Amino acid sequence: MRDHAHASTVENVVTAITARVRSGNLAPGQRLTESEFTQRLGVSRSTVREAFQRLASDGLLAFEPNRGVTVRQLSRKGVDQLFQVRGALEVLAVRLAAPVILAEPAKLETLQTELDKAVSSGDMQRFSDLNQEFHGLFVKSAGNALLAETLRRLNNSIYWLQFRMLVHRQEVLNSNAQHQALVRAILDGQLQRAEVIMFDHIEASRTLIQSLADDHFTAD
Repeated sequence: MRDHAHASTVENVVTAITARVRSGNLAPGQRLTESEFTQRLGVSRSTVREAFQRLASDGLLAFEPNRGVTVRQLSRKGVDQLFQVRGALEVLAVRLAAPVILAEPAKLETLQTELDKAVSSGDMQRFSDLNQEFHGLFVKSAGNALLAETLRRLNNSIYWLQFRMLVHRQEVLNSNAQHQALVRAILDGQLQRAEVIMFDHIEASRTLIQSLADDHFTAD
């Protein structure tokens, strides 16, 4: 019982830190201390240390000499490499998930309706949350645990860059047209077209992130 409770507490700390990075409250290169999160979250130092280790393994945090634990910062080359892998895996998720979603399309249709509403109201945070849910539906429906875990770790690495993009880029809302096209292709049973649309969608995200200023990246 104690081990289960400890694991649950560590997971809560992981979720809290991830949310702070994603919201922009923690920036790339920013130093994190065990004492800060011990006080903030009311947990033990060993729990925070374990959460740091987990997030470092995932790629969200980094252990740096003489600096301790920091929010990981990617190079431009690193972003390109990450998106090469992410694109391939997101396409695979579509391939595996499409027959499952097509059999019960209501959830996908509802998500798209909510995405459209978020765009109409200009609600960037709502759009961001729904975008995660949209992509997550394909991953969950694919039914491949390794695929899901690998994509989760890859996406952790770009949380902060995604936040900066959401704050400053109207183009992110414009990307909803690709969501709409993807949904239409799935519902029409055009599965190869759906894969192409997803690949182009991920590539568009890479291009938007690469359009950010150099100070968002480390040197290659």
